[in-house]
Amino acid sequence: MCTSAGYAPFEVKSSSGKWIGFDIRMFELFAKKLNVKLNMIDIRWEGVFPALLAGKCDFITGGMSITKEREKVISFSDPIYKSGNSLVISAKNKEKFKTLTDLDKEGVKIAVKTGNTADFFLKKVLKLAKIYRFDTNADLVTAVLENRTDAFAQDSIFSLMAEQEHKQKLHVLSDKINYEDLAVGIRKKDKSLLKEFNLFLSEWKKNGGYAEAVQYYLETDEWRAELKQK
Repeated sequence: MCTSAGYAPFEVKSSSGKWIGFDIRMFELFAKKLNVKLNMIDIRWEGVFPALLAGKCDFITGGMSITKEREKVISFSDPIYKSGNSLVISAKNKEKFKTLTDLDKEGVKIAVKTGNTADFFLKKVLKLAKIYRFDTNADLVTAVLENRTDAFAQDSIFSLMAEQEHKQKLHVLSDKINYEDLAVGIRKKDKSLLKEFNLFLSEWKKNGGYAEAVQYYLETDEWRAELKQK
């Protein structure tokens, strides 16, 4: 599977280099069902689609939204989670910036991860604010903490995690800027593998494992203890 590490709580590496996260648990269980070994490939986000199409991996994931543009190139699984993008600002500016409209002003800088849906969405709706593109999620957080940008836009789950990790320094605006379904990507020709995954996903949801993983990784901080494990 190809993904870009550092997208907590979906896929991230512990201090010892071990992969952990919601997507990791999901694919470990899927690999076990198929009786195969799960091999993780860590690459920059802009490289995951080319890697999939070149046959370097069978799936791509990473809090990936279903879009019409992407569906022209790859197939998507059934949705694994419903999410959306949020705006994160410096906590000291929470009275100044309360909505996207407040941020869409001359001189305002908003950070996005290159090629993600927040990038595409803001490119369409912003009239005055300027978009700054970065390679990693860590870069987005640092840009706001160091006052190089006024805000960053990213998936709401990651945004909340960043706020919790940097208490008193970051603030998530209450309204999401858009809503979207997250899914796993696969080559269009691999129809049987896609069918297998969707069947697994359906069974996982029915047997309670999905709800347990959502609660553990997406609704609590319990998983963070794994980051320190060796």
